[in-house]
Amino acid sequence: MASRHLYIERVFDFAEQCRDLACAEAVMADLQSIVADLGFSSFIVTGLPLPNRPLEPLVLLSSWPEGWFERYTSQDYFQIDPVGQNVFATTAPFRWGDAPYRKDKSLARTMMGEAVEFGLVDGFCVPIYTATGWQSAFSFASEVRLDIGPKELAAAHLLALTAHGRLRTLLGEEPRARGRLTPREREVLTWAAAGKSAWETSTILGISEATVITHLDNIRRKLQVANTTQAVVAALQSGELQPY
Repeated sequence: MASRHLYIERVFDFAEQCRDLACAEAVMADLQSIVADLGFSSFIVTGLPLPNRPLEPLVLLSSWPEGWFERYTSQDYFQIDPVGQNVFATTAPFRWGDAPYRKDKSLARTMMGEAVEFGLVDGFCVPIYTATGWQSAFSFASEVRLDIGPKELAAAHLLALTAHGRLRTLLGEEPRARGRLTPREREVLTWAAAGKSAWETSTILGISEATVITHLDNIRRKLQVANTTQAVVAALQSGELQPY
C-alpha cells in the first residue's frame, strides 16, 4: 500500500507540472506510466458523440488496444455501451460495473464480452463537462477486476480532470473541428503518400481493400479535402503525418 501511495503522489506532481507539457504526445507518455502505476492497463479521453454520429473525430487521446478501438468505432458500439451512455446521465465518476444497461441488454453484454477478449475487463470512468457545456469522458480500463481503494480512485479522478484540461488547451476545445486521424488512418495515409494503391495498402496492413477505401473516405472528410493528394498535404501541414 505504501508504494501505491507513492503513485498517488505522482498524480499530484502531474497536476502541478502538466501545464508545462508542450504536446499531446508528452501528455500521453506521462499518462501511460501513471495510469499503469494506479493499476489500469489503458485509457481513452474522448468527447461524447451525438446520436448516430461517429466517436472517432472526438477522441483526444487513446491507449486502447488498436484492434479494440477499430472494432468499437467501426461497429458504433458507443451507442450501446453502458459505460459511455451512463456519462450522459451522471456527473459523478463511476466504476464500469455500476453503469446500468440502458439499451439493448443482449447487444451490450455481447459488446462487453468482446471487450474482455481485448483485455478490457473492468474500469473506472470520469464524466467531464466544460464551461461551454461540451461533454467528454476519461475512461480507465483494467485487464483484471479492479481492486483499488477510494484514495486511488480519487487520484484517478484528479488525473483525468487535469489531463483533459491540458489536452483541451493543446488540441483546442472542439476536437471534432480539427479532424484528428486515428492511428490506423495515419497508417493508411502514410502508405498512400508513398504511392501505394488501396489494394497494395490492404495487403501490407492485412485488412480488406474496402476497409482501406473507407479509411481514405473518412480521412478526406475529416481533413475537408477533395482527394487523397490534398489529404496528404493537409496531414503534413497539421503534423498528423511526419515527412520521410
